[in-house]
Amino acid sequence: MSRHGIHRAFPAISGRRKAVVLSVLSVTAVGGIMATMMPLIAAEVPPITLSAVADTTVTQVPQDGDNGVKTTLASCPQLCDGNRNGRRDAVLEFQVRGLPADAVDVKASLRVYAWQQFSSRVRAHAAQGTAVGAGAWDYRPALGPVLSAVDRVAQGYNEWDVTAAVTGNGPVTFALTQENWNTRIYWASRENAKAAIRPSLVLTYQRSDRTPTRPPATTTAPTTAAPSPTRTSPSPSPKPTRTVSPPAPTTTAPRPTPTVRPGTDVPGWRLVWSDEFTGPTVDLKRWNLRDNEGRDIDKGCNVDDPDNTFVADGVLTLRAQRETAVCSSQTRQYTQSYLDTIGKASFTYGRFEMRAKSPNGPTDSKGLWPAFWLRPDDGGKGEIDVVELPGGSSLHGAATQAIFYDYTPVKQDQRWDFPTGYPGDGFHTYTTEWEPGVIRWYIDGRQVWQRDRSTTPWFDEAFNKPFNLRLNFQVGGWLGDPDAATRFPADFRVDYVRVWQR
Repeated sequence: MSRHGIHRAFPAISGRRKAVVLSVLSVTAVGGIMATMMPLIAAEVPPITLSAVADTTVTQVPQDGDNGVKTTLASCPQLCDGNRNGRRDAVLEFQVRGLPADAVDVKASLRVYAWQQFSSRVRAHAAQGTAVGAGAWDYRPALGPVLSAVDRVAQGYNEWDVTAAVTGNGPVTFALTQENWNTRIYWASRENAKAAIRPSLVLTYQRSDRTPTRPPATTTAPTTAAPSPTRTSPSPSPKPTRTVSPPAPTTTAPRPTPTVRPGTDVPGWRLVWSDEFTGPTVDLKRWNLRDNEGRDIDKGCNVDDPDNTFVADGVLTLRAQRETAVCSSQTRQYTQSYLDTIGKASFTYGRFEMRAKSPNGPTDSKGLWPAFWLRPDDGGKGEIDVVELPGGSSLHGAATQAIFYDYTPVKQDQRWDFPTGYPGDGFHTYTTEWEPGVIRWYIDGRQVWQRDRSTTPWFDEAFNKPFNLRLNFQVGGWLGDPDAATRFPADFRVDYVRVWQR
């Protein structure tokens, strides 16, 4: 009833009944106001439940093998199953997302499932590093202080208060260490077939502005490996002729905003070669630009043309265009760019890094394939792909790391899905450290993969000689050709390329 309707009804009500009605209406009104205010007073929001983006068991026992893809994690004290050097720590990594800027009173609980109960004290630590990897003890993340502990392991989920380690959105890593009970405790990992028992990080918080919202819970999709192309060497031919169709309109891309990243001074490494792309053109003392090259693995024509390869505002651009070109006696429908350092720079071991922005979005990049990789000077066995960034709806959100023995192909590779964003959302740093017996890959400073003698029987045969650098933008090939939605021109933008050695 409206306020006016109430007053119209009052003449028909006796004075005593009016008092009763007013009392009821007053209580009702106050109750309505309180009900309206309750969401403002009770500002706590439903929890955010996050799935692990990576986990592994770091172990002192090499016979444990690759723990990065097992359905269980393990923990064990120093004296484990009779082995005085048998310690295992369970390491889990999460990408915190969904915390608003005004979140207060944030609390975080790490939940990990055990199949049996044990009279064991297990501690949760903050860890400095990543949970990506096979679990080799030498690459265990550095452990921080104990955040909390459970004095007895329960059958089912066990919880640790890890609030002190969660300071906002971003990556966070934890390690479970076992204090006693000198045999292994197994925990369900993120690869377990039963989603209900996989590890999780549960966040609760309040809003300082008292506006309750429910942030979405996040999950991480499994990664899948993507094949890499077979490479061929260039064949000299006459300068290509091209018929250019009008390109799609473009706008000048802004200068990339620097992010927090290692500079040229990297502890333990000495900078030996770099190109910061500060000159007016490609530095031909450092690079070769391939020209008039049509390869059988893609659909484009590699050309030395300022429309396809140019430097401006401190950034190298490799541009792919939809245009007719004749090269290597073939007519192609696309032109593309390919740089290498053959005869100008090669390295046996080192730290190789590129900061770059992929051209690839979710709906307009099928058939586009930028890459930064290394090949041996002798043209024989071995290839190291620092990163490959294929486009398309199912590929654009991840980066591929790979090594090749030969092009039969005998290879090992993986695709690493970005926890947030994707390679084309801005400039990202891609790094590979190649040393005797081991190769490690990093994205934006986070280790994402490793190969060594234990994972790769042909490691020493393939990776013990000088390799040169390759930087190219391929159109079409193994992972599909462009379709009508693929946007051209497409620009692969490189901020710098650097090489360090010990």
